[in-house]
Amino acid sequence: MNQSFYRYEPLNSRQRMSLLLIDEIPDRVVVYPLVSSHAAAVAGMGLLEYVTDGKAMARAQVAALRRYKHDAVSIFSDVGMVAEALGSKLFFRDDDVPVLQQPALDSGVAWQDLKLPDAESLPGRYSVYIDAIASCQREVGDVTPVMVFIPAPFTTAALLRGTEDFLVDTLLDPAACHSLLDLSLRAALAFTDLCIDAGAVPMLVDPLASASVISPQVFHDFAEPYLRTFSDHLHRSDFDVFLHICGRSEPILEGILKTQCDLFSCDDIPMSLCRNNIGARTRIIGNLRPTDLLQDDPGTIRRKVADIMAAGKDNPKGFVLSTGCEVPILAPQENVLAFVEEGRKLGRYWAEEL
Repeated sequence: MNQSFYRYEPLNSRQRMSLLLIDEIPDRVVVYPLVSSHAAAVAGMGLLEYVTDGKAMARAQVAALRRYKHDAVSIFSDVGMVAEALGSKLFFRDDDVPVLQQPALDSGVAWQDLKLPDAESLPGRYSVYIDAIASCQREVGDVTPVMVFIPAPFTTAALLRGTEDFLVDTLLDPAACHSLLDLSLRAALAFTDLCIDAGAVPMLVDPLASASVISPQVFHDFAEPYLRTFSDHLHRSDFDVFLHICGRSEPILEGILKTQCDLFSCDDIPMSLCRNNIGARTRIIGNLRPTDLLQDDPGTIRRKVADIMAAGKDNPKGFVLSTGCEVPILAPQENVLAFVEEGRKLGRYWAEEL
């Protein structure tokens, strides 16, 4: 990408993120709204094309990057990617992201019958992500981090069994749950390694491990150990671990720290509370409500960004201004622009003129 894209700032996005990850102070706060499928709307693209064509996904991500000038692109469509490769069926539509249609363990199939896919053969839609990562790397990777969202084991296992049945199994058949989680972990690790080889930085996403869905005890017993193993794997490859969990996280903050993540992307929790509880021990990413981007006006967005920045900017371990979850597909573009512009303005650590 032409460096003139960043002509008003002393650092590009890769440099800014790199400083954050080595505990140095960058020129400003990293501003990273979770623009995933919303990029298709920016590019005037149907969702079906976006989630099934990696080159189209990359075009949309680059279009959104040029529109908003945020600090990373996000390779992501839905949390069913790994479950689909293991046999779950998704329902595809052109006006929204895919949803689970049939879990792999429906119709009497047992978890023992599931086979670990050969990641190198790019099962399911793996090739969509690999193509998107490679295309984004060629187009903007010299100056912009290319993030890829990886479904974590708890969420994948739930999509293999069916969410309600899996949650019941945590009580009635925990051994089967752990077997399914181990399979999900191994599949996700293999997929993650492919994405890393293609040039992406992984972010683990575990929406069904939220305290809005499960109890702290279930998180401790069934989500935390597999996230910690995932973290160990990434740390051995010298990657900082990004972890995103949707919904409420206050009851599981200590468990989140035990996963050994280096950056926690929070959703439904006051930024001040998150900072006060774990901000001295991990970097925090967050956390404007996605519904605010959908419903508010730009002026209100700017005021809310200011509130989040006041609470998070000086977090002891570092801070990334983001959205609490994905930017809604139909969010007005002027609202996303207001979010990024206000974050860039209020997030400066260095003097404006060097």
